[in-house]
Amino acid sequence: MIIIRAWRRKDLAAIRQVAWDTWADAYGDFIPEADRRVFHNSYYTLDKLLHLFSSKIVEGCVAEIDSRIVGYSKTHWNDQSQQFFITSLYVLPEYQKQNLGKQMLEYGIETARGLNLDRVWLGVMVENKPAIQWYIRQGFIFIESKPFTIGDTTIDDLIGYKLI
Repeated sequence: MIIIRAWRRKDLAAIRQVAWDTWADAYGDFIPEADRRVFHNSYYTLDKLLHLFSSKIVEGCVAEIDSRIVGYSKTHWNDQSQQFFITSLYVLPEYQKQNLGKQMLEYGIETARGLNLDRVWLGVMVENKPAIQWYIRQGFIFIESKPFTIGDTTIDDLIGYKLI
């Protein structure tokens, strides 16, 4: 049974693992493992995830199949730019193509609608071509590129939005 639900504090270790496992598949061809590890160990410690979980401007959800967390998504309100970002959306490779990403994306979109917003924003690495194509199919329009650094690797991140 598939369940998309708000993340819970007890989910954080599983979320940390989902991020690591999906990065190998999504970024392994263009970001060395050492750089992925530096980033993961900087931004995905349990303490950092707990801080995000406790934040009033961050929301998250998980995809659960048979009581196993197989994906997660996180949103963030950027007060400075007045933009609502979907900052993470990951599904374990063996569970992709089961509509989980779309359901988690919709969860984030509903959060934005609840704030009376007219669009959601996100960034995706230019080398992650399957994700770019998927987001375009979901209605995202990419309008700019900004550098994003993971460890010693800097890669362009396409920034786009979807009207909701």
